[in-house]
Amino acid sequence: MIRKLIVGSILTLVVSLYVFPISFTFLPESINSKMIVAVFGILAYVFDSLRRGSAELSSSVLMAGLLSVIFSVWCLFSITVSNTPDKTYVMYIVSFATWLAGAYGVYAALRLANEQVDMEILVRYLALAGVFQCVSAVLIDNNAGFSAFVDRFCVGPSYYRSIHRMYGIGAALDPAGIRFSVIQVLNAHLFATNTGLRSNSRKQLFLLLAFSVILIIGSVISRTTLVGSGLGLLYIGVSLVRLRKGGFITLRMLQIYVTFLFALAGVLGFSIYYYYNSLTYHEYLRFGFEAFFNWAETGEFRTNSGDHLQTMWVWPKDSLTWLIGRGTFGVYQNDTDIGYCNFIFYCGIIGLVLFSVFFLYCHLVQNRKFKNFRAASLMLVALTFIVWVKVTTDIFFIDALLFCIAGDDLSDVPDEGSEMSAAEPEHG
Repeated sequence: MIRKLIVGSILTLVVSLYVFPISFTFLPESINSKMIVAVFGILAYVFDSLRRGSAELSSSVLMAGLLSVIFSVWCLFSITVSNTPDKTYVMYIVSFATWLAGAYGVYAALRLANEQVDMEILVRYLALAGVFQCVSAVLIDNNAGFSAFVDRFCVGPSYYRSIHRMYGIGAALDPAGIRFSVIQVLNAHLFATNTGLRSNSRKQLFLLLAFSVILIIGSVISRTTLVGSGLGLLYIGVSLVRLRKGGFITLRMLQIYVTFLFALAGVLGFSIYYYYNSLTYHEYLRFGFEAFFNWAETGEFRTNSGDHLQTMWVWPKDSLTWLIGRGTFGVYQNDTDIGYCNFIFYCGIIGLVLFSVFFLYCHLVQNRKFKNFRAASLMLVALTFIVWVKVTTDIFFIDALLFCIAGDDLSDVPDEGSEMSAAEPEHG
């Protein structure tokens, strides 16, 4: 039991260091934990290749790589024509390769403790990583000793404190909210579609509590978490009323969903109690759910940051910039933080379309690879394009992880079940 707990904690930390990268005070700031996991992934891939006698990549991984190369080359063209030095997305192929190598590192680590790494195992550890970040954020904000310990080895805490934002160990601001959102969607997907959960109360309870904890605390760390949590709740709600093969929802399934509602109600009740009895949690919840408080108190569903965002819809004034961009990126160069606007200014509509096609392709591959994944795939697509309304980012990290693990329809042994090591998989 103790051994399983230690191994589980180490694997959760590995997943967290990949999904929520941190820079260390004892290393150059340009080196982060994702890169370290990627190095481990490269070594693991070389070892696996030597054991198999060949180094192979699936056609879907190669196609995704080709699309990222095309996007990077287009960005290079844009900044060359515009004569600007901004290489923000020119090196996207490097980011693609780092995420992919890191994903294989996570897969290799999980494989050490599991005979085969499938969707259920991956989502379980993603959920654990999300809960770990939420618990860490609460400890950092309430325990001076733990906060000082994190400050000693992690770069960034002083900045987050200066802007009065709650943060975990690598989880902060919009990037944290986006990753929490992905975890929430996959958590809901596993809960709604995995038949094995219906007979395992312990796994059910874990997923429900993880979803609830990330919903509440994750939204305080970053309100973007509410996007993925809303999609996840929609997923669960739709799956409840959807017709199943052989008839309607069973009594056992109704019991599962009732359990979910009680778990969520319990976490909400806990939050409401501390809202009225703790000034710290009062401020947490006022920030994380500002729109809901404003709606209840003034009848307007709005936030201060949302109001500010409405002033940042800035567009090019000439057709050439609309088409190929002008090679500038960021709020200081373009007077906007909105993703769509920055993509247009940086690489034009053509670049935006190329980047969109890259993500659509990756999500399509996963939809073909995993059973009953269509709804989750559509929600990941929606999440990508919704978040760009607020900030430029990508969620390729989850596609990279899904490329590596075994598909639902594969019966190969773990090393051969990953798309990273399957030359021509049947699906994707």
